[in-house]
Order: sequence, then C-alpha cells, then structure tokens
Amino acid sequence: MTRTSNFNQTGCCTANGEGTVLLIHPPVAKPCEPPPGIASLHGSLNRHLVRCDLLDANLEGLLYLLKQPGKPSDRWTERAFRNISRNLSAVRKPLTYRNLDRYKRAVVDLNRALEMSSQSTGARLSLANYQHLKLSPLESSNLLRAAENPAENQFYPYFSERLTAILRERKVRIIGFSLNFLSQALCTFAMLGFLRRNFPNVTLAAGGGLITSWMRRPGWANPFAGLIDHQVAGPGETFLLSLLGLNAD
Repeated sequence: MTRTSNFNQTGCCTANGEGTVLLIHPPVAKPCEPPPGIASLHGSLNRHLVRCDLLDANLEGLLYLLKQPGKPSDRWTERAFRNISRNLSAVRKPLTYRNLDRYKRAVVDLNRALEMSSQSTGARLSLANYQHLKLSPLESSNLLRAAENPAENQFYPYFSERLTAILRERKVRIIGFSLNFLSQALCTFAMLGFLRRNFPNVTLAAGGGLITSWMRRPGWANPFAGLIDHQVAGPGETFLLSLLGLNAD
C-alpha cells in the first residue's frame, strides 16, 4: 500500500487530438498489486504524445474510508479503529513483513475497520474484496442497478468528489476503466453511472480481464450499450489510439 495516485504527476502535453485520457483502477482489488494493463496503456499513449493520467481509485477509496470516523461496537472494533494509522504505517514498511504475526494483525485489524464501517451500506468490504448482500456482479441487471443508483455505493462520497474535481480541473475526453475482478464490478458501474449522469459528453470505455472474459463468451450480447460507449476485449492500446484518430502501428 505504498503507491499513490499518479494524477497530476504523469502525462505530457497533447500533441494529437484534444483533451486528456483518464485511466482508472477502480475499487476493490488488493492495493499491494498494481495493475499492469493501464500502465501499458499509459506508456503507449505517452509515446504518441497524448496526455494520459492514472487514477488509483482503489487505493484512494480505501484510504478515504479508513479516515472516516467509526462507531466501535466491541473491543476488537475499538482497537481496529484506534490503530488505523499505526497499521497503515506498518504495512508500508518492509520490516513488518519479516514478522508474520505483526503483518497478520495489521491486515486483520484494517479489514475489521473496513468491514464495520460498511455495515449500514449492505456491503462487506475488506482490503481485497467487495461483496454486496443484495447485488451480484454476476447479474447484468444488478450491475445496471448499481449504475442507476451510484449514491448507494459506499465509495460514492469519495469518487463523486474526486471525479468532479478532476473533470473541472482539465478537459477530459475519454475515461477508461480497467475492470479485472468481480470485486471491482459493482463499484465500477456505480462510478460509470455517476459519470454518465453528470458528465454525459465524456466518452466512457471499459476494458480489462473481466470485460474480456464477458465479451469472449459464446453468444455475448452487450447489455451495457446505453451506459458504456466502448468495451474492449484484450489489449487496448490500438483501440484507444484509433479512438483518438492516431495511427496505431
């Protein structure tokens, strides 16, 4: 959990096309495993002089939730909330990983804080997973419901403010989501729904391992046409460059 968002730190001035490409790593996935897909996309776009920014909404969102005040209901939860800063500091230090018991305690307590903070939202949350008690990421109707009601998502206070600030700061032409795991699906669609409703002129694209597996199923029929402008199976470098009107050789 040592990484930080690259927004405002990466990218180069646009020489081809207009505006900025924003690539998002959505919640929830293990924050210690950076996704290689959007890093590759970023490098390809920068090579063609297209400004591309990265937003680690997964790490930022988890840290945002951990900073919110909690209401302890038992001694374990009280300890977990009290030691959030200490445990976050611990998992950022290599020395912690030499002591398995210390590492386990830090992760277990951070997970406890996240789990107890999400009780009222109908979701079960940890550093590595997101499960909703009523909505399934395996049902397209449930994913569309998450998009239609983004304010019901636990991460809504974070991503609504963060995305609004980014889009007000600079002209963003394309926003791409790297959706690789089922644990990211409901949160991704909540973010897509928020963007579609509030920023209808921005082009929304989605790719990644999970999107690829859906699109390559026999008989695939796209149920998200009204929400996502483009879905990409496999590597997305050629697609994004073509979308920007650039030669993708």
